[in-house]
Amino acid sequence: MEFLASDNSNPLHDFVAISQWQSLVSIVIFFGLMVLLWIFIKKTKIRFMYRVIIGLVIGLGFGVVIQAINGFPYNSDHPSSSMIDPWVDPNVPNPVANPIYQLWVHELSIWVNLFKMIFINAILMLTVPVVFLAIARAVARPGHDKKTRQGIIITVIILLVNVAVSFTITFFIGWAFKIGDGFTISGSGNYDGDASKPLPQIIWEYVPSNFIGAFIGIAIIPVMVIGALIGLAVKKSAKKHPEDMQKIRDGFERWWTIVMSCLMFVIKLMPYAVMSMITYSIISRPIGYLGKIGIVIGVAYLCLIVALIWHTITLVIFGINPIKWWKYAVRPLIQGFSTQSSNATLPITMDTLKNNIKVKESLVGISAPLSTTMGLTACAGVQSGIIVSFIMSAGLYDFTIAHFFIALLVTVIASLGIAGVPGTASVVTAGVLGGLGLGALYMPVYSIIGALDGLFDMGRTGVNVTGGVQATTIAARLTHALESDELLLFNGKTLFGKIRAKVHKKKEEKRKTKQNE
Repeated sequence: MEFLASDNSNPLHDFVAISQWQSLVSIVIFFGLMVLLWIFIKKTKIRFMYRVIIGLVIGLGFGVVIQAINGFPYNSDHPSSSMIDPWVDPNVPNPVANPIYQLWVHELSIWVNLFKMIFINAILMLTVPVVFLAIARAVARPGHDKKTRQGIIITVIILLVNVAVSFTITFFIGWAFKIGDGFTISGSGNYDGDASKPLPQIIWEYVPSNFIGAFIGIAIIPVMVIGALIGLAVKKSAKKHPEDMQKIRDGFERWWTIVMSCLMFVIKLMPYAVMSMITYSIISRPIGYLGKIGIVIGVAYLCLIVALIWHTITLVIFGINPIKWWKYAVRPLIQGFSTQSSNATLPITMDTLKNNIKVKESLVGISAPLSTTMGLTACAGVQSGIIVSFIMSAGLYDFTIAHFFIALLVTVIASLGIAGVPGTASVVTAGVLGGLGLGALYMPVYSIIGALDGLFDMGRTGVNVTGGVQATTIAARLTHALESDELLLFNGKTLFGKIRAKVHKKKEEKRKTKQNE
């Protein structure tokens, strides 16, 4: 094992984060690849989606090579430890050194993380003004849009149905594969009761207690509440002060133009940010541990694919062309997969819905932010299904049909308030186990499933984002909020016009037949 250079107060490590030749070589190669990607994009002018995919592939390959050089190590005694962790648990009084720690990989991860954090911080910085202005603009507009309210309700219903369906499917797939078979788990450990909140608390925490605090926090719904209140105040005040309130509406529009211009500039950096994100995710995880719990992660990703298939089937049911829809939806999917953050993906999700799928802005401005906070297909449905099927197949619980429905209900309720909280897997695990009365199994179960949570979270976030786009699209279809017929499997007016024409033709034929008689 190599020890931290900071133990010897090495400024090359502490300040520059380059204290070994391996660090320097790997960092130069990484940023050299990034420069080559930039040159390639400049010369070829390929579509944005392909730029992102190329960045993802390069980052994935580079990360795997780094893992392979070190022999895909993992600490069997502490599976969550990786090559960049100098200590097994740095929070204890006398931390134990991590035997698989590699100083040069740690320093590489710091430099790789540079572009990732710049991009994510810039996106998160713009997320709050985007959400606030979207809500305020939509609510402040004159008139009452009944269709928009219906669309929001339909979006929430579809999101919750997605959670219930994905939980059910995941549970039975996990049961069929017996993903918990062979794992030794004892009912010990501490249950974090604070991670699981009752429904009333979830609701009252959505209302901000501090105006400024709502804008500097990580939750999206409090920002939506403030935006809605201000927009409603503008609409009500317009009755007495129409000219003044119109100036405020115009101000909203001007600020929206400025914020979106900033956002488009940041989004252009996405291919390089994705390369950094994927590389960091691979080198900062104990990939070697896949050999032991590979079946759990494999089944989890299988269930994520099934969830995407479910999204596609529902689109077809409601008359949306899935091929054309996926052509646009793949963009936020890749962004969610790379950033592992629904909030960081929100501006791109809203841009895709409004400018590509052509959903009315009044619906996008409210439904899209809601989809990052409730009804997360994967972080609630799939994650919970994996946990419950893992416990059952490990022989830890005498599972009945009543327990299944209890777990389903707990999962749906938990999906109303898990977003914006760090460690989604721990929150869902605590909530489901607590609902089943198995809080003592929290730590031992999460120590297994959570070891590779970063890798699972990539796929989870991508599916979550896609579920939000799917729900909003269907809601727009049902409330006639689609501004274009491009994505429709059939043109409603043409179809019904043909039906009416056939009915009219038959009536005419019957009338002529009666006249001839």
